Amino acid sequence: MAFSASQLRFVQLLLVVFVVVFILLQLRPSAHKATGPTQEVWSDHEWDNFDDIRNETLGVEKVFAINLASRPDKRDNIVLGSSLSNFHVEWIDGVTPDEINSKSYPYNWNHDHKQTEYAARRAHVNGLQRIVQERLASAIIMEDDTDWDVSIKVQLQSFAHAVRALQLKDTQKVPTQSPYGDDWDILWIGHCGVSCKTDLPFYLTPNDPTIPMPHHFRPLWRDSPIFKGYERPDHSRLVCTASDAICSMFYAVSYRGAQRILAALSVNPSGLAEDIDIGAQFDVSLGRMCGKGYLRCFAPFPSITGGFRQAGPKAKTSDINDETGEQGGFSSSGVMYSTMLNINRILKGERTVHATWDDVDVLDVVPGDITMAQGAIFGISR
Repeated sequence: MAFSASQLRFVQLLLVVFVVVFILLQLRPSAHKATGPTQEVWSDHEWDNFDDIRNETLGVEKVFAINLASRPDKRDNIVLGSSLSNFHVEWIDGVTPDEINSKSYPYNWNHDHKQTEYAARRAHVNGLQRIVQERLASAIIMEDDTDWDVSIKVQLQSFAHAVRALQLKDTQKVPTQSPYGDDWDILWIGHCGVSCKTDLPFYLTPNDPTIPMPHHFRPLWRDSPIFKGYERPDHSRLVCTASDAICSMFYAVSYRGAQRILAALSVNPSGLAEDIDIGAQFDVSLGRMCGKGYLRCFAPFPSITGGFRQAGPKAKTSDINDETGEQGGFSSSGVMYSTMLNINRILKGERTVHATWDDVDVLDVVPGDITMAQGAIFGISR
């Protein structure tokens, strides 16, 4: 059957409309199949408060560091390093065993642990108490031997993209309290091992230039997270809902989270401590709360922050463990472009900073040139 000229024009118009609609659907971010688990490209262009992370408190209300009065050398490190990274630190006094009245120990504390371990736990609890008392919506608590990358604010912005995406439910909502989202208790940013809830989605950011190769990771006390059907590429950073972690060297805590941890570790309402706290060191108990679902916790892998060791005897390193022998020179662990090791370069106004190790792809980099790629959610459909 022959078509008239007007019919042919109508058919051609329908084909053009079909092609345009098809192209638009392909460009729109949507769930699609990928190798391994389901991948979902996530866009948050309507959320505009990521720049809050570039402020003097890294996107939370306050940044605290725990430090013993007897270790002003470690305080010097944090004060100088944070000033060069343009964020401000307030102090929480460390605690020594002789300052603790035996009456203040929780009834379920395991006295097989060292007294110094309880003293360290008490210092963290004092920090949580301060967050609750001052009604802070969120805060960061770090330990005084922490080191961080010169690009920490860029790293935390990328991390915020990930944790926001993992907090989404049915609709995208602009966070009202924090650039990291509103539904979290702990952001375990610095650790020495993490376990993930593998039945929940995870977020992967590819080609992160600040990730060390695995042989340069801090000594890990947990196996690397494994999701069925997917293996993390070496230069990709994974962010997951954490079921456990170890080492409390750098973490963010929300007001709700601080209240809940204070309740579990010190106030101990009936039945609470027995279920989620085993009278252990602070990080061990915190990890248990994440695994039990008492806290909603998110963590990157590998860790974003690392550790710094000064030159000299090993005894200078830890205020909990009695270490002996010589440490050697200054060293950083877990951080590609260490702030502490680049202090002299930064103070001299040099344009570039140097990598922590010599076997990396880019030895010298301009801090402002460090950028992060857009990531994606992987895992089960939500």
